[in-house]
Amino acid sequence: MKHTKCYIKEYPRPQLVRPDWVNLNGEWRFGFEDIDEEKALQGDLPLTICVPFTYETKLSGINRTEHHNTVWYARKISGKIGKRSILHFEGADYDTEVYIDGQRVGSHRGAYTRFSIDITDYLTENESLLVVKCVDESHPIQALGKQRWKKENFGCWYVQTTGIYKSVWME
Repeated sequence: MKHTKCYIKEYPRPQLVRPDWVNLNGEWRFGFEDIDEEKALQGDLPLTICVPFTYETKLSGINRTEHHNTVWYARKISGKIGKRSILHFEGADYDTEVYIDGQRVGSHRGAYTRFSIDITDYLTENESLLVVKCVDESHPIQALGKQRWKKENFGCWYVQTTGIYKSVWME
């Protein structure tokens, strides 16, 4: 009986292991809502962030706790032409729009469910630019968990979590 490897280090769904996957965690370009949308869609963002950490955390490399309604991410990706390419987000808060080379390829609303987008038809032979826009109004009628919606922490409400906060990967 042949033993099949059923675990790949860092693979986010070990019950569905597939050999062709790319972990997109790590260094991305990053910016807040004051960035011009046209520049953001070209990946012209002023900061660097370590995904999957939100800008509010030390491990992100930014460590700023003030609230921003909109955050932008950008990085280059490569896919195999002719092979189906699925982009997976394990967690992004709250309204997320995804672009490849400036073209909107999908969106998701909500913070507590993973989502996937088939980007096969948008990839080129060369590297493609993946841009992600996350909008989080931080309003008390939006699902918040223990995130505050006021400027300061209070009671059991803590610093908000904005943008990508779990692994991003492609297979």
